[in-house]
Amino acid sequence: MLNNIFDVEDMPNHKIYETAQAVIQDYMERKHCKIGLVASELETTTGVMYRQLNPKDYQMSLSIDRIVAITKLTGDTRIIEVLANEFDHVLVCKKKAQAKSSDINLLVDIANMENSDVFRVVKKAIEDNEITPDEREEILKEIDEAQKANAELKDLVLHLAIKDQ
Repeated sequence: MLNNIFDVEDMPNHKIYETAQAVIQDYMERKHCKIGLVASELETTTGVMYRQLNPKDYQMSLSIDRIVAITKLTGDTRIIEVLANEFDHVLVCKKKAQAKSSDINLLVDIANMENSDVFRVVKKAIEDNEITPDEREEILKEIDEAQKANAELKDLVLHLAIKDQ
């Protein structure tokens, strides 16, 4: 399994490599293929693919060009989402069609649930007046999910405003 090839280290960009490996693995499972076919579709070799997905290989690191190629091939934006998160940004896809007023109800409910999850996790974590590293990661994960839900809601409202003008 591709995810088990490399050891986890405390690297600032390790999560990007980890996510790239997961995206490739999921794509291979969906397409019922091996890494050689993925490498071929990306116009490279299996050896180069393995090297680029190895966070310890400093001579052939994962480039932004390769990230874009993987994202286009797989249709999976998780690598770019993790990259955006590294810079404290939230990735939200632009809507192709204009939004309808009726769509806002669902997104408000989703945003409300995600924000409630943040409050719940934080309240639970501070019960003992100490936040553990695991609790910190859970809080940050919930905050990221809430930010994404709020950003999608914001995008919808912007589309409504444009449509209604």
